[in-house]
Amino acid sequence: MKLYVLTSTDPYYNLAVEEYLFRNEQEDVFMLWQNEPTVVIGKNQNAFAEVELDALRQDGVHLARRITGGGAVYHDLGNVNFSFISAQSTQTGLDFAGFTAPILAALHSLGVNAELSGRNDLLLEGKKFSGNAQHTANGRTLHHGTLLFDSDLSALSRYLRPDEEKLKSKGIKSVRSRVTNLKPFLQISATTGAFIEHLAQFLRAEYAPTEPALPQSREIDALCARNASREWLFPERELVSAYTLHKKARFPFGTVEISLSMHNEIMTDAIIRGDFFGTLPIEELESAFRQKTLAELPSILSKLPLSDYVSGLQLQDLLHLLEIN
Repeated sequence: MKLYVLTSTDPYYNLAVEEYLFRNEQEDVFMLWQNEPTVVIGKNQNAFAEVELDALRQDGVHLARRITGGGAVYHDLGNVNFSFISAQSTQTGLDFAGFTAPILAALHSLGVNAELSGRNDLLLEGKKFSGNAQHTANGRTLHHGTLLFDSDLSALSRYLRPDEEKLKSKGIKSVRSRVTNLKPFLQISATTGAFIEHLAQFLRAEYAPTEPALPQSREIDALCARNASREWLFPERELVSAYTLHKKARFPFGTVEISLSMHNEIMTDAIIRGDFFGTLPIEELESAFRQKTLAELPSILSKLPLSDYVSGLQLQDLLHLLEIN
């Protein structure tokens, strides 16, 4: 295993390094990193629907998009991010328990009795302090997560626009009431920097990793530029108002929203957004809708591995969402 503790707090660069290592590194990788104030949305999310963009602009907070699914999260220098890159579990799809186990063990060593709950959250006394996401490609898995240590929790309510149905499903009134920082629960007094060092030392003791210098590559520079680009953050298709049919539903595995552009009875375009996870590109599923009629969809979709595009999705879920009998 290789261990990297990044000193940069630039979200576009840090996400570029992570993606570069995922694409190119053959060994297992563990990375610790922090971002200056940033809202990071999932690969399949629509920034206009998920984020209070005016508040971000007013406060100079960054917006970034990652390559994993899941929902929007807030980063600042009181939050610590961790990334695992490995060949582990790629044959069995998403595995949040396996990849969060070392983090939970490290926290337990500090007297923090945390646990994995639901799809992808780490909880402490019923409150969330970590959201996790995964992406698989070419026999490799990227798993990353947040650790709210001493973060400005009021920022979550200011910058994030959570789905009301999601909050209702969890029996809570606001995103602020659902989260907590780790710092008050530690048995020792520690700064965020000391907490990062404890995590690194725990990984050193468990895995004896090497700690090489970060690679320098034009590919990282190109990914960094892409991450900061308007095209990446606000795909042009999300700005198009030509979608004539919109359907949205909350499932146990996440929110799924489908927008269809229709010409007579033919679907000329489809876009699928939400905070779901998947192991295959959602663009492949979108393409199955194009130049087809709604009546043709049951037969077409029945031949596709829907749960690989949206983890947990079954044919009847999608037909019910589209109101197809």
